[in-house]
Amino acid sequence: MAFVHSRNGRVLVNDKHLSGRITGWTVAGERSLGETTTLLDDGARFIPGLRGGSINVNGLFDGEEGDIDETIQASDGALDGLLTSVMPDGFTIGKPAFIATSNLSSYSIESSVSDTVSLTLETTPNDGVDHGQVVHAHTAETVTGNSASVDNTTSSLNGGVASLHVTAVSGTTPSATVKVQHSADNVTFTDLITFTAATVVGSQRKTVTGTVNQYVREQHTISGTTPSITYATAFARR
Repeated sequence: MAFVHSRNGRVLVNDKHLSGRITGWTVAGERSLGETTTLLDDGARFIPGLRGGSINVNGLFDGEEGDIDETIQASDGALDGLLTSVMPDGFTIGKPAFIATSNLSSYSIESSVSDTVSLTLETTPNDGVDHGQVVHAHTAETVTGNSASVDNTTSSLNGGVASLHVTAVSGTTPSATVKVQHSADNVTFTDLITFTAATVVGSQRKTVTGTVNQYVREQHTISGTTPSITYATAFARR
């Protein structure tokens, strides 16, 4: 068995690594069911319908420029304003990752005279919550290369979704083109998802349809003068 302690969890929201502000989180996946029961059935029958879910976060309020409160306020009222990736066992490649592009549904700040000011964030995804794996740890890259591959043991047929969180960029005209690649033999890799070149902090989510081969990895092309780009990437099969 490999149980996981909550202290290992990491949370990325848009272009911020907020783990140092987060005290707890809840991820929920849902799928509506359409009933197909007829008079000839002995029990209820259903078919799967639309995906849903939520990612809720508890944390500590910080009103400094560029911190969690500013991130949340900027997303208030914005369609798909929050790209959240939750890694319950840290940033190691191959560890679990939950990915969701969400709408802010509620945001509360709580205070008492003897305690720290806290916050609760509730979000509702438009396309459900995807359960995948880390394919690039939250680290800085300065040269072109790729991460270690993740073995799914077999291919899958329903496409997938990937998230990219760029939290720091430095250098002169820095740029990082990040890709998720796949392979049937862990030797020859082809592009599966290509993110728009990252030149400033930000976040992206992209989807792909069709077959995803057994192995996936992250590949990055770095350019510029003394570039350094810090980011994390996750990929989920569907």
